[in-house]
Amino acid sequence: MTDPLFVTGEDPLNLDGTLDTSPALQLLHGSDSLASYDQALHAEHEDLDDPSGVIRVKLKDFASGGDNWEITAAHTNAAGTITWTRGTDHAYYDFGPMTSEQEVDVTATSDASPPATKQRTIRIKASPIDAQPDRPRR
Repeated sequence: MTDPLFVTGEDPLNLDGTLDTSPALQLLHGSDSLASYDQALHAEHEDLDDPSGVIRVKLKDFASGGDNWEITAAHTNAAGTITWTRGTDHAYYDFGPMTSEQEVDVTATSDASPPATKQRTIRIKASPIDAQPDRPRR
């Protein structure tokens, strides 16, 4: 099993969309593709030391192959399905501290005629900054 991508101290946490050579939907943090980390991202932030603290995760729209792609996302929790809020060029959600990974279903829809869609499930975990040296650092 591949270790997740670890990101510390970013709020908002920006993920860019792209299409790989398949062409499948992929999400990137900077130059790191979540595909290289088993589609998992663990974010640590000092704001999450407070149980009511949150960090924002933003999934940004993108252009590829001459088309513009709009991102939508949703995840499920005990209350049911949560559809992420849309900004002008991204989908976002504010996560509080978590004890386990949350699966997020991401859909990109093109402005082509007819529109094309690409889907990907990623896993996100938001937690306080871990002072213990019990996990690999990237």
